[in-house]
Amino acid sequence: MYNEALVLIEDLCVLISNLPLNHYGMPSPNRPATDLVNTDLQRENQYDHGSLATIIMNSEPLLTAEQKIIYDRIMLAVAAEQGGFFFLDAPGGTGKTFLISLILAKIRSQQKIALAVASSGIAATLLDGGRTAHSTFKLPLDVHNKPDAMCNIKKNSGIAAVLRKSSIIIWDECTMAHKYSLEALNRTMQDLNSNNKLFGGAILLLSGDFRQTLPVIPRSTFADEINACLKQSFLWRSVETLRLTINMRVQLQNDPSAQIFSEQLLDIGNGKIELQPNTQCIKLPDNFCTVVQDKNELIQSIFPDIQNNYLNHEWLSQRAILAAKNVDVDEIKFKIQQLLKGDLMSFKSIDTVVDENESVNFPIEFLNSLDIPGMPPHNLRLKIGSPIILLRNLNPPQLCNGTRLVIKKITGNILEATILAGKFKGKVVLLPRIPMIPSDSTIPFKRLQFPIRLAFAMSINKSQGQTMSICGLDLENPCFSHRQLYVACSRVGKPSNLFVLAKDRLTKNIVHRLVLH
Repeated sequence: MYNEALVLIEDLCVLISNLPLNHYGMPSPNRPATDLVNTDLQRENQYDHGSLATIIMNSEPLLTAEQKIIYDRIMLAVAAEQGGFFFLDAPGGTGKTFLISLILAKIRSQQKIALAVASSGIAATLLDGGRTAHSTFKLPLDVHNKPDAMCNIKKNSGIAAVLRKSSIIIWDECTMAHKYSLEALNRTMQDLNSNNKLFGGAILLLSGDFRQTLPVIPRSTFADEINACLKQSFLWRSVETLRLTINMRVQLQNDPSAQIFSEQLLDIGNGKIELQPNTQCIKLPDNFCTVVQDKNELIQSIFPDIQNNYLNHEWLSQRAILAAKNVDVDEIKFKIQQLLKGDLMSFKSIDTVVDENESVNFPIEFLNSLDIPGMPPHNLRLKIGSPIILLRNLNPPQLCNGTRLVIKKITGNILEATILAGKFKGKVVLLPRIPMIPSDSTIPFKRLQFPIRLAFAMSINKSQGQTMSICGLDLENPCFSHRQLYVACSRVGKPSNLFVLAKDRLTKNIVHRLVLH
């Protein structure tokens, strides 16, 4: 039992920090050299075939004509085992997740490996067995600076064995990825398979919507974003594009207002709404949303009577407020948390520089003051009942970057939380403090903290891939990058569920038309 415990602990250490147990001063477990390989393969072969058969039996008859064409095309490619490079172009509501989930179930039911990844943590949680592309492929943190990058995958590693044996790799929300990430995967697959064919002869299915956000590059220009887009990669000339066009969300609702809303959304996403001459803003269409006057009204619209409702996990999981800038996100989160009952508890991180020789240049107080996207704050303030979002992969697919949870119990070094959505909804888990290094900071430092942030509100980019019942949008600071407005508004399916803070209904709508063609 002692050695088995060490194996489990080391697996988590490797997952979180890519370092073995002895790096932390603990004894190494007694394990065979192939153990890590088996662990990864077992994870991809552990799916319950009875559940897969039920998914297939229930879902195949529901396929629309255009979904069935795409489904048959992918299954034909998998059966042929000759490789293939596909892009599923699917605007929100067209049944993309439903179709991908069926493809995954069908292939896995045939005793084959179907690897599911996504560019965002939230999107990854929507796929059975989904993980973030960055962690799965072990892409460099600064991949946008490395045109000749390779994935950090050793040929004898567990994930290398999984990639070689995969009948298909599905990469959802791919439009958020940098072209160098796709090219790094191509080179790595060619190396792992000793095969110079595209992606080493593997089948890769990308999916997404170029109306949504492009790669986020620190300190970049619009031209940098466009150049980083997957369509600018030399690989894109080889892609076979498959399209979903029918909005199933609208058809199932049988609501005329939802149909009009869907058409208005596409007009926003395609940049078809005229700019006002004096402001270079668009005016949100009539009957498109409910406009509110200030943040307090926005909060009350999305979280009505929160003092009595916040312990209802279903109610809590269906709503959030979005903003373009993190400063607005943080302000809204703290405002809402103050409305909850109970004591506010504070947890402060331990911050250190990676290079001890640099400690004189970066005082502890300065490191404490840094609030970096993708990292928890130095002073993390929580209440029981607060919704949170996980910022790191702790135990995929159960605890992934992007998993939403709610605080159940608070102790000094462990948080007890309940998963809010997805396959593991309702499961109670423990969250420890872990060391984290920011991926895109110019200051190399390490923060020991719980890997979470509050989730009453989130950035627009972070929300991509998530569907909500009720959504608020704070546009006091307008959207600043490609298709952010479209992404934010398309989290819901009808106008009565969208509440927007925008003076005189005016706001920025940035669309790079070059990316659409």
